Amino acid sequence: LLVILLVCAVLACDNFNGEMSCQSGDQTSYPESWAHRSFQTPLKGDKNYQDSFESLGRIACYPDVVYDSNRKSAKVEVKCRKQETVGDLVYSFDGQSYQSDEVFTADTSFTTPLVIKVSDGGDHDITLEDVDFMWNAPEVTQDSVYENGQKGAIVELFGWPYEDIEQECVHLAKAGWMGVKVFPPSEQVMSDEWPQEGELNPWWFAYQVVSYKLEGRSGTRAQLRSMINTCREHGVRVYADAVINHMTGGGNDRWARHISGNCATWGPKDSSGGSPYYTHDFQDEDSKATNDRPGLEYPSVPYDPTDFHCERSLNSWTDPFILNHGWLVGLSDLNTEKDYVRERIASYLADLIGIGFSGFRIDAAKHIYPESLAAIFKKFKTKLGGGELPEDFISYLEVIIGGEASLLMCQEGEYNFGRSFEEYMKTAGLSEEDISKIKIWSSDYPKEFPICGDWVVPAERLAVQNECHDDQNPGSSSRDMGDKGSVLIKDKDVNLHRQFEVQLFTRTDANWKIKLVLSSYTFMNNGAAGFPDGLSDCDRCKGDQCDSCSKSMKFSKAYDADACGYTCEVDGQWQEGVFTRVHRDADIINAMRQWQGLSQANSMSEIGLPENCHSSAEHFLK
Repeated sequence: LLVILLVCAVLACDNFNGEMSCQSGDQTSYPESWAHRSFQTPLKGDKNYQDSFESLGRIACYPDVVYDSNRKSAKVEVKCRKQETVGDLVYSFDGQSYQSDEVFTADTSFTTPLVIKVSDGGDHDITLEDVDFMWNAPEVTQDSVYENGQKGAIVELFGWPYEDIEQECVHLAKAGWMGVKVFPPSEQVMSDEWPQEGELNPWWFAYQVVSYKLEGRSGTRAQLRSMINTCREHGVRVYADAVINHMTGGGNDRWARHISGNCATWGPKDSSGGSPYYTHDFQDEDSKATNDRPGLEYPSVPYDPTDFHCERSLNSWTDPFILNHGWLVGLSDLNTEKDYVRERIASYLADLIGIGFSGFRIDAAKHIYPESLAAIFKKFKTKLGGGELPEDFISYLEVIIGGEASLLMCQEGEYNFGRSFEEYMKTAGLSEEDISKIKIWSSDYPKEFPICGDWVVPAERLAVQNECHDDQNPGSSSRDMGDKGSVLIKDKDVNLHRQFEVQLFTRTDANWKIKLVLSSYTFMNNGAAGFPDGLSDCDRCKGDQCDSCSKSMKFSKAYDADACGYTCEVDGQWQEGVFTRVHRDADIINAMRQWQGLSQANSMSEIGLPENCHSSAEHFLK
């Protein structure tokens, strides 16, 4: 009897995970018939319905913007997928009456965001995210030493809300920083009910994408637009962190119940923008909407199961097939070989430029075939009018190189991000000037560069940095800097860290044009590492799982007009849960300005610092 009970208990905890994985070694995607496993979002009247879902259980669309060659006009085409019972759709642009034509043409006389609604002419309708046009972003005026955005230093403000960045741009401009990079602006996973290993809303939720709506943790689309406009008006360019390799992790979704093989259960996650989203992992019941197995679906994009690689572990760092097709730490991996996926990503990247970003980092680029990336950049270029990429545009790709240097950089081949990637871009239709603007993040800096012994990629096409946000993670193995660099919140040595940030600007062994400085926040001694924006404070936890929320991060204001650099140390004492403000250090600013070719300042206030900011940098004041 005991054996029977144990067997029944095991069977009771079975889920569908096994049948959702790749069924053979050469399978790469799901059958086209699995497109049926979509439109699972509850409709009005269902107990799980939320107003933000609208009619995404029947209609899913996105606006695709294509500019003309002079970027003074654009066609906006609404591209939709609809549930099989839905008939013809109608479209409303800018508050006008519904029409059957899905295309809207705008020119420079259109000075506000475009509002779009889609309906089946009956009970079902959705509102798309606003469309911003390039011509409405303020012009950026900078000194010629910035080479129209092709040479400069960019501050990465990790954990900063948009409203604080908007205020900080006054200082950034005075100090001489070319730009500021924000972390993923896309809609992301959030949950006030399900702590993750003791943390509420850990920082890495920002890299679990729910949709390409610009409704991320750092603020709304309206707040983002306001921040970008203010920074541009002050002469500071803004860059995004674009996550295009994957969406959320398996089991992080809106399903009401999940169950693991060991019988652990959990409920739904929320999102920063209110969108529905569904994975197929840890489910043991069919979808009531489709009477089929649960589907991998992100309606606000929209993506369905056929837009993903079939699920397999990423268990090799030297096998190109696994690097591209594997699910990185269980994140649902997009099929970037598929034309629809490439088109949708390119449209998202064009939207970033439309709202006023000057460029973007590509997260996890190492896990996308170089040929696919080249194709995406070509589509992106076409959407921006087909001519040269914008004059001030840059992108830098996260390609972490370690023991795979031969595969990824040194020897040409299908998975080479050096000369082979350049050839793929040329073949796709990108010009030499375009290619010069598409950089590789140099993970071999500062210890192992150039990783191949010579400059396979010219230094001008590399972006360099002392530490990145991933380096801060306990046990991080993203790269090995040894004694050639410093991770501030690990070493807790301000003088050592300052030395390496200054060295970033004073060394002369290569002609790097893009240099990055991380300005982050300190983690708590108990391991709490969520953004100090108040959203990782355990006091906001709801439900019956809050006893497990043991690593709380309290609110700390990011913007402080009276702050000097390195506010993580006060009277020699390390501070927990506060912003570091590395970018406000006078020594680092001085080194950056000299490298940039800017004139010396007459006072601290001239570089946006309070006069009480004293340091060894005072010698540069006239």
